[in-house]
Amino acid sequence: MGGKAPADARFWVPIGNKDYSSIIAALPDDVDAIYVALGGADAVNFLTQFEQSGGDLPLVGGSITVDQTVLGSKGRTRDFIIGTPSGGPISDTWDDPRWAAFVGAYQAAFPDGFPSPSLFAHSYYINTKAALLALNEVDGDLSDGGVKFRAALSGLSFETPTGMVSLDERRNAIADIFLTEVVEGPDGNLLNKTIKVIPQVSQTLGVDYATFLEYGSVSRENPVCE
Repeated sequence: MGGKAPADARFWVPIGNKDYSSIIAALPDDVDAIYVALGGADAVNFLTQFEQSGGDLPLVGGSITVDQTVLGSKGRTRDFIIGTPSGGPISDTWDDPRWAAFVGAYQAAFPDGFPSPSLFAHSYYINTKAALLALNEVDGDLSDGGVKFRAALSGLSFETPTGMVSLDERRNAIADIFLTEVVEGPDGNLLNKTIKVIPQVSQTLGVDYATFLEYGSVSRENPVCE
């Protein structure tokens, strides 16, 4: 790969990639920001190499890019990612008693864990609670391939540490989504600060389903990057 890519370029890398030098060299200069949707070690590797290369373009992070599994890493990357905006199903500083109780329970269970529950800890909790609620509703009946169990799951609407969660008629989740910004917490740890809460976001992002289908199937080229 040689030269700079156009402003609307997209780069796709395999999970577990360790060398991002060719991609970083090709990143365009005349853009407002770079959107990064890498998680875990992939995110740490990219961010470290981007910082070491002298990259100074603002970043917009995917939810896994600014997760505690990344923010908890050591080194200069932690300072480099401060100020990065993102959006996702959790926010470390959300001032709500439900979230505060969940954080407290997490910290008590995992005293050596992250300062705040990771995206994955939250997701596993939500999924497990849904399974238990549905099992209780059908008295543990998983006969006939779990027909009753699946029907119970489809009809669930329940309270979570981040608000109400339910499924739409196509069994896609409806939940509150948080706009956040990476900041340094009072104890020096990096956190996602709550900027705004968008209630009950659906698969179609508020667009009616017929109109949503007109956009076509999601792919590497759709939606377009503008």
